Amino acid sequence: MCRVSVVYFLIMNTDRLNRHVKIVCTLGPASNTPEVIEKMISSGMDIARLNLSYGTLEEHRNTVAMVRAAAKKIGLPTAVLLDCPGRKRRTGDTKAVFSDHLQFAQDNQLDYIALSFITSTEQVEEVQALAAQMKINIPIVAKIEKGEALAVSDSIIAISDGVMVARGDLGLQINIEKVPLAQKKIIHEANHRGKPVITATEMLESMVKSPTPTRAEATDVANAVLDGTDAVMLSEETSIGQYPLEAIKMMVKIILEAETVLPHDNVYNEPHCDFLSEVNDATARAACDIACQINAKAIVALTAGGTTALRVAKHRPAQPILAVTLSEITMRRLNLVWGTYPLVKTSPNTLEEWESIARAVTVEAGLAKTGDVIVVTAGLPLGVPGSTNMVRVLRV
Repeated sequence: MCRVSVVYFLIMNTDRLNRHVKIVCTLGPASNTPEVIEKMISSGMDIARLNLSYGTLEEHRNTVAMVRAAAKKIGLPTAVLLDCPGRKRRTGDTKAVFSDHLQFAQDNQLDYIALSFITSTEQVEEVQALAAQMKINIPIVAKIEKGEALAVSDSIIAISDGVMVARGDLGLQINIEKVPLAQKKIIHEANHRGKPVITATEMLESMVKSPTPTRAEATDVANAVLDGTDAVMLSEETSIGQYPLEAIKMMVKIILEAETVLPHDNVYNEPHCDFLSEVNDATARAACDIACQINAKAIVALTAGGTTALRVAKHRPAQPILAVTLSEITMRRLNLVWGTYPLVKTSPNTLEEWESIARAVTVEAGLAKTGDVIVVTAGLPLGVPGSTNMVRVLRV
């Protein structure tokens, strides 16, 4: 991506730099035109969800093309999540249930694959093994919507790339009064492991037919934000609803209001038993510690595959996380990660070049000016995935 494109993206994205929680929107009949999709991205949609329980693969292929074109036109990266119905609609072994959908995801360069009706770690591992056999490397999001999955949710989260709290079907599997605490449990487990978590189903359900939500729905969204979710999801509100754009804009307002009381300084108060005995995790936490203490304007993470940004986001800093990557695929996938704003830059050859890039992107984003301080983190040697081991403080 050229310098002009990067500047344009950051300018367009300045209204999002204060919003940490991301928004997933399900696409459908109410939102399957280029014009509506462009407006959805501009209004705050970070991830487009395709629900394979409805429509044909050809229809979804056309929708993906519209999302990609709209994102390119506007200059904002937008991830696409493929929600596979799995054994809800099909029977047979793992290959029979998932192979054509996995291939569809690969052929269309989708960013995440969500697995429905998972009941065990073994089922997740079977899909991962099938994907590896098919030479498909797309992050897997496990949906917790079965009682059996909830019972082993910690183990499922441990082996997955992300998790979704699918409250609709989960509420049919367990007593409905248990759903709120189940949501908090899953989000806490995902936060502890640094895995992205999506809270889904009926968040602004009344906006399918009404231009405004109920007070209870607004409270529900705010509580998910305070619970620590990475993303909140709109389903029927944007797929078949009468007010898809209004629903997104309302979601943005509720998120921003709830985030005014997020306890960002909790990084200092985390119990030591929650720390991972890893250089990567310790480095990311140190970056957040330093940024908090010196009131840095931003944390800039140079990240090859996205893991550095994920580790920083795990500690929920107040500062925006600018994730600089070489890969457009990584850029799109990081759109799901709390507080992270991804962009593509050419590869720095030296640490001095990387520091120059870090200064430039914060200024281009309007986050810092001459004399401000920023915190940068990366792995040395540069460009090696999974090697986060460096923190520096720079003055712009």
